[in-house]
Amino acid sequence: MPVSIAPTVPIAPTAPTAPTAPTAPSRVYSIGAPTWIYPEPRLPSHPIGSVRLGQSVALRDAEPRPGPGCSAGFVATEPFGFVCLGATATLDGSSRYLRSMSALQPRPGPLPFEYALSNGAPMYRRLPTQPEWEHEERFLGAPGSFGQLSWGNRGHERLAEVRPIASSAAIPAFFAAGGSAGRAQPGELVRRTIPLGSMLAYTASFDHAGRTWLASADGTVVPADRTRPFRVSHFRGIELGAGITLPLAWFRGQPRPQFLREGETTFVASGRFWPAKSYAPLEVGTDTVVGADGRRYLATLARQGDRIVWAAESDTTVAETRSKLPWGVSEQDRWIEVSVTRGTLVAYVGTKPVFATLVSPGAGGVSMPGRDPVRASTTPRGIHRITYKYRVQTMSPDEGEERTFWIADVPHTQYFSAPFALHTAYWHEEFGDLMSAGCINLSPRDGAFLFEWTLPRVPAEWEGAAPHILTGGAGTVVAVYR
Repeated sequence: MPVSIAPTVPIAPTAPTAPTAPTAPSRVYSIGAPTWIYPEPRLPSHPIGSVRLGQSVALRDAEPRPGPGCSAGFVATEPFGFVCLGATATLDGSSRYLRSMSALQPRPGPLPFEYALSNGAPMYRRLPTQPEWEHEERFLGAPGSFGQLSWGNRGHERLAEVRPIASSAAIPAFFAAGGSAGRAQPGELVRRTIPLGSMLAYTASFDHAGRTWLASADGTVVPADRTRPFRVSHFRGIELGAGITLPLAWFRGQPRPQFLREGETTFVASGRFWPAKSYAPLEVGTDTVVGADGRRYLATLARQGDRIVWAAESDTTVAETRSKLPWGVSEQDRWIEVSVTRGTLVAYVGTKPVFATLVSPGAGGVSMPGRDPVRASTTPRGIHRITYKYRVQTMSPDEGEERTFWIADVPHTQYFSAPFALHTAYWHEEFGDLMSAGCINLSPRDGAFLFEWTLPRVPAEWEGAAPHILTGGAGTVVAVYR
């Protein structure tokens, strides 16, 4: 049977492929702490911002330009500023470490990480086998056990809960097959131990070999059963306006009774209560009334039927409008007033109060001339300006790997008289009471709000910023009064 053969179709010659131009880098990556951003390409120069270790920022111009003090050259970052390439910054984002750390970056919102209190927990560079962790943890006591915090750290456990942490994710890819954030086959197993009472920031929890583990924000892995997770405080202050303004009576640590007035000087509990950390607007221009029991009472704007609801003055801390501007503040400026004894914070634009809340100043009470506020745990009084803002920053009295105590990745830190700062406290919610080592503690939602409200502005991909004409001008005034 004859076979039909299709005609051969000639193949056209292939045109030579033009060489592909290398893609210009579009980002600069932080490989050291800190990676500073400078206002112009020269050193020494005061930095105007920073990039978090392991993270990156977009570039305006990736061509390194020469500048004094930087042999590898500067690159121009978005939206302004320059980074010196070299020891702390690179244009190559392909390393295992950088790819690993990009999976551990902070998330947006009031709390950029999950947080836990250490019961005394090892930080492993890689996932250990059961024989390895049994060996490393043999002196730490049974999982889930913990001792009493030292006197100076008591209060840090207020929101810590004794409960298991559930698995929330798969094992991070960089921990697979015995790998670590930095190396496919790491050497030493344990990086360090988190001391009892220090705190951990983590991005995910996952199961491995019958145990739950936490992916720490610093690239290590921690056994979840040697920590206590923090409950999240949902307390927040109040934006003023729309019928709510100062004066406000705040009710701090516990619910307080509401009173009705019977006759001129008799006040009777109504059976209703002001919830803890709630507020009541007060009648403007109304004097306190001394009751027959000798207590003073405040008229609020709340009503029970057509009757005024009263609060006992001793049950409240009152935030009132301050009419006199601090030195150096104009009618157009934003500024913050803090009262140490009242435990209140009010944010103003000129003489107009726009936000009020409860805060926790230094546990040492009112600062005194001649007393070191650091040693006395007092918030320094006076007129200050915000000098630097960090989206998150680990706080410790020590430096380096041999730290004896630290608070991991404190959100929305605003230094106004270093080492003192406005910052979120994720470990307690005793706002209104003296609690801190001298800083001004804020709730997560208040800390996030004020971070965005104050100057300097922190550009979207930066970790922090200092006051400069490029970041919005002088830092916001923080006026701390008795």
